[in-house]
Amino acid sequence: MWSNVRNWVVTFVPNNSKLSKYRAKRDFSKTAEPSGQTKIAASNRRRFIIQKHAATRLHYDLRLELDGVFKSWAVTRGPSLDPHDKRLAVEVEDHPLDYGDFEGTIPKGEYGGGTVQLWDRGYWEPEGNKTPEEALASGDFKFMLQGQRLHGSWVLVRMKHDRTGGKRTNWLLIKHRDEHAREGDASAVLAEDRSIASGRPMAAIAAGMWDSRTGHAAENPKKRKAGSAKTKSRTSKVQPRSSDALPDFIAPQLCEPVERPPSDDGWGHEIKFDGYRIQLRVQNEHVTLKTRKGLDWTGKFDAIAREAKSLPDAIIDGEIVALDENGAPDFAALQAALSEQDTDDLIFYAFDLLFDDKADLRPQPLSDRKARLQTLLADHGPRGVARIRFVEHLETGRRCSFEVRLPLGA
Repeated sequence: MWSNVRNWVVTFVPNNSKLSKYRAKRDFSKTAEPSGQTKIAASNRRRFIIQKHAATRLHYDLRLELDGVFKSWAVTRGPSLDPHDKRLAVEVEDHPLDYGDFEGTIPKGEYGGGTVQLWDRGYWEPEGNKTPEEALASGDFKFMLQGQRLHGSWVLVRMKHDRTGGKRTNWLLIKHRDEHAREGDASAVLAEDRSIASGRPMAAIAAGMWDSRTGHAAENPKKRKAGSAKTKSRTSKVQPRSSDALPDFIAPQLCEPVERPPSDDGWGHEIKFDGYRIQLRVQNEHVTLKTRKGLDWTGKFDAIAREAKSLPDAIIDGEIVALDENGAPDFAALQAALSEQDTDDLIFYAFDLLFDDKADLRPQPLSDRKARLQTLLADHGPRGVARIRFVEHLETGRRCSFEVRLPLGA
């Protein structure tokens, strides 16, 4: 992650030619859908998502991670748990991996206009002796889902007239017989109408016009103006607040893509983590951990919350991460930890101090805030291995090498 010590954050990511069709169909000045410029770290497990999509017709979009993108099918009537029930699945363009976090409303008149809900997500594995690429080419693609709602063995079968690689891209999605099948109960699972990410039903998502990338009500991206790199912080404008309390929540400023990394003076270079952006608030030993959308996830991270009780009153911006055996972030392991409610080994990496006691630090330079944050954690953090850790950065006027590695596990 490229971050200016004068209070700006941007990200440098390469182009992905596999997404040309996806990008050609969308006007990113009008839709809040991700453009695919954000780099998503590789995972040791393949991810999948299913999005409930109320476009011209209600359908469910099945997306399986493969070769750096989401291979995608629009399942017209949604997945069925009955092996006798064959559901039409229309193959569509590849989607970027950061689409896995998209939930909100696509403007009417834009491609796919309508409400999108994160209905299921998890991991998938291929079945059989063929590679996924070989299975797709053959038109008989078997796979295992390990999601929050869908489980077990499935198959996508390309319809007969498409087996020679013709223009048609229609498939049938079929549930295999296993302990997760429900014969005669084809669509019962589709009665679930709450997002597995936000807990909101479709109506609430549509009414709120929520943009999952920012945690705000969706707006026309043309109206968003990039602020000065010398004045903006990771958070939005300072809002009026009570003089005797910390703000309950401060909407975070997110990264913005650029074509190339900065090379002039006054920039700091931070690690790009692959975790969940979390705001830590401590007041009178009462701790809350909120997502970038303001959802209270304190109960999901008990160990981090317990450790944070030793801190003075503050609001700290950071990211919760799972580390692999080499000390590198592993998003798949993070999702597994949340799914299994086994989060004691997760780490909160703190990179910004927004409030210290009742002092609003956001007008100060980021470099000053980080120095104050480092001192706060050193003075009040636990001895030994800590779950709340300060994020170091490099300051240089020259372009940083992507080969630079900072130790995460220390």
